[in-house]
Amino acid sequence: MEPKAKQIKIEKIRLLYMQSIAPSILNGVSAILLTIALWYEVNRDHLLIWASLTLAFAVGRVSLLLAFKFRKPVNDAVLKWEKPYTITLFMVFIIWGLGLPLIAGTETVNSIPILMVTIFAIGIACSASSWYNGLRYVQIGAISICLLPMITLLLTHANYELFWVGIAASFLFVTCITTSLVLAKSLDNKLELAYDLAKAKQDAELIANTDSLTGLNNRRSFFDKASALLAYCRSESLPISVIMFDVDFFKKINDIHGHAAGDMTLQHVANLLQRHLRGSDISCRFGGEEFAILLPNTVDEEAAITAEKMRHVIEKTPVIIQGNKEILITASFGVSDIGDSMDDMLNNADEAMYRAKGSGRNNVKVYASRTNHKNNKIASNKSASVRTSLLNEV
Repeated sequence: MEPKAKQIKIEKIRLLYMQSIAPSILNGVSAILLTIALWYEVNRDHLLIWASLTLAFAVGRVSLLLAFKFRKPVNDAVLKWEKPYTITLFMVFIIWGLGLPLIAGTETVNSIPILMVTIFAIGIACSASSWYNGLRYVQIGAISICLLPMITLLLTHANYELFWVGIAASFLFVTCITTSLVLAKSLDNKLELAYDLAKAKQDAELIANTDSLTGLNNRRSFFDKASALLAYCRSESLPISVIMFDVDFFKKINDIHGHAAGDMTLQHVANLLQRHLRGSDISCRFGGEEFAILLPNTVDEEAAITAEKMRHVIEKTPVIIQGNKEILITASFGVSDIGDSMDDMLNNADEAMYRAKGSGRNNVKVYASRTNHKNNKIASNKSASVRTSLLNEV
């Protein structure tokens, strides 16, 4: 099933469950009222059996609808609720559509009970055309089960007057079917329009928040998410770190191999980030060949280990360009968990990154720890020890 068709069907099933509680309750009330009206007209034992079945299924239907409401299934899980809804609904209409004509048509020659049953059957069929238009086969099936047995009884009854009532009921049946199709089509159009608008909005938001070349967060999206995550970590007294890095000698790649190769290089790096970072980490293309990573609940030592892993992966994974030609690349990293704001943390990480580039590139530098923050120095010895220990692991 196409994603659009599936989503629309899911919404239809959800609507059916949400709007069916009232008719299910009214179904039980109608059964009680009709039982009272027919009490002196037909066989009471048969009538009580019919009324008991009707009320039992009414209670069962309400229980099913409430279960759906409280469990709140989403996405594909909603589709599993279609079958129980359909089966219980058809059972209700079978009881009404087949049970009452049998009771009213065989137990008495008086036409009054038949007319009473006909009125109720027509009313229920008309309600089905509006209440159950979410699924067309359910809608048409319910109307047909409810009216066709009654129409058959009226057209074949010995009472000539009831024959014309049957003719009128036949026209009402056609009207109900026609109306149901119109309502179902209208609902389809509304749901399709709602889906298209939601999809267009989603696509627009994706374009606005995603770097078109790499598929990572763009700078604007990164700042929106990072600021909220920073505020959360600060409020919960959790550490948070930032990594800044860029591809070494990226301009040479463009100059020697062309801008297409440069684009493939950036896409390659983005793919490595998506494959090797945690799900909670936020990465973005910060600009040009520069990338940023936000790591919640992570101190700078742990962030430095992550940066060193990424540095090693980038160094050991060549970029494959046209003609299956390989390009070996490296990157320089800066790490910081210091800063009162996201801008401060990024500036500190950026400073550490440029220190890494000035130290021969293809390495990781960590911004000064809090204990040495007042001296505003780079903790080079920390970076060196992190790199040495990680390379020993590798």
